[in-house]
Amino acid sequence: MKAITIRQPWASLLVLGYKQYETRCWRTMYRGPLAIHAGKMPVKDTLAELMAQGREGRRIVEAVEMALEGHGGIDHIPHGAIIAVRNLVRCNVVDECFLSGLTNQEYMFGDYRPDRRRYAWEFDSGGQNLVAPIPANGSQGLWDWEEGDRFAGIPTRR
Repeated sequence: MKAITIRQPWASLLVLGYKQYETRCWRTMYRGPLAIHAGKMPVKDTLAELMAQGREGRRIVEAVEMALEGHGGIDHIPHGAIIAVRNLVRCNVVDECFLSGLTNQEYMFGDYRPDRRRYAWEFDSGGQNLVAPIPANGSQGLWDWEEGDRFAGIPTRR
């Protein structure tokens, strides 16, 4: 099964339905089930980077904390593990027309800076969340998750 590593808290926000797009500077022709791997970098490092960006960064951190509050909070999101499978349905070119259709939350939870915003990978709202994260080493780009071949036997919840 194909997989992608996404830094936390963005991986959890995608899996929990708070965001539908994952922004990337590269496109893919792949469509279909994609294992979501939560990267190993501690979420506190990501949030510290945001806080250093000033008021807008602090606003994003507050929104992330509020979104994850009902799911155990930031300190309890998994790292270095496959946490769900989502269907990648489209790879959108990020242009002014695309940006104009984003909700404030979606914009806040994506990286749409002009130097970065090239593609928004679109995931449908379906998929499977794993009952327990499965430890795995991630990789850059799309990578093959060997255990994904046995995914049908892994307990999941919708």
